[in-house]
Amino acid sequence: MEVIVDAVYEDGVLKPKRRLKIPEGSEVRVKIIPQSISERTFGVVKLSKKEIDRIIKELEDEW
Repeated sequence: MEVIVDAVYEDGVLKPKRRLKIPEGSEVRVKIIPQSISERTFGVVKLSKKEIDRIIKELEDEW
């Protein structure tokens, strides 16, 4: 069974944002896929994902 869960990394521990329905002590495999800035800001900033990605690219090119 595959489950995708959002989590927060705090004090060296990944903490799921919702309760997992798995038995205590279960061994699981975790794949880390950090969210891009555009994914984290989508809906907060009134720009499209494409516009946000373009701005980020421009900023990265300046550095």
